[in-house]
Amino acid sequence: MFLSLQMRRRKNVKRRRVEVPTTTNVEKGSERAQEPQAQVQSSPNLRKGIEQEPVQEPQAQSCIGGDRPVNFLPTEKVFMVESLLKSSNFREKRRYRVSLDEIQRRIGPPEFLSLNGLVSYLRTAKSNKDSLKGELEAAGIIPPPVTRLTSMCSKLTEDEADDLAVDLGKLASRHIDFQSAAETQQSSQDKATDLLKAKSVQEFLGQTKNVLAPFMSRYNTVTHGLGPKTFEVSVQILEAYLRQVIRQLTEES
Repeated sequence: MFLSLQMRRRKNVKRRRVEVPTTTNVEKGSERAQEPQAQVQSSPNLRKGIEQEPVQEPQAQSCIGGDRPVNFLPTEKVFMVESLLKSSNFREKRRYRVSLDEIQRRIGPPEFLSLNGLVSYLRTAKSNKDSLKGELEAAGIIPPPVTRLTSMCSKLTEDEADDLAVDLGKLASRHIDFQSAAETQQSSQDKATDLLKAKSVQEFLGQTKNVLAPFMSRYNTVTHGLGPKTFEVSVQILEAYLRQVIRQLTEES
């Protein structure tokens, strides 16, 4: 009987251990990562993705040139924002991280996005405007009362703009036949002169790019990075063509 009583006590202890609910300290905003509306997140390492969303996306690269930059630092708070454009299957949308630094750029010149503008930029419901305002104020971000400038780029996040530019470079490198284009280039009998001209154009193009680069800061901000990146892709297309022309003329000389 004594053994039977001890066994019953052990069973009761095991049952109590199973029934005790585990308690975890959930960081503010961590459960909201699964919601379609963008909310402030905290993460120990954003380069690897939010803990609830450990998706390692491939870094798209262009054969013409240009790697996608890393825009986020570890432990940085972010908003999760749906892309404007759907993915290649025309149904799903990607999710991009928008940092507090990026929001600071949006509320600064030349756009000066207001709180209503940020609600649209972060794809959150208007009913969450007050909570969004509180999150931003807690981070020291005070949006201006009125938005000063809007464009087709106003809702485009910086990472989505970067992906668009990278895709343009990939498509150009895959679907422009630079070698055939160079072969159709009409040249004179003086190959040496044509080669000198091609190298001169190549040098002038490089100089033009370097001269314009310091003056693109405002253009970069207002287009969320899309403008200068697409300009760079255009320059890379011309450079790829000129390399083929110079290679061909060098072989013929």
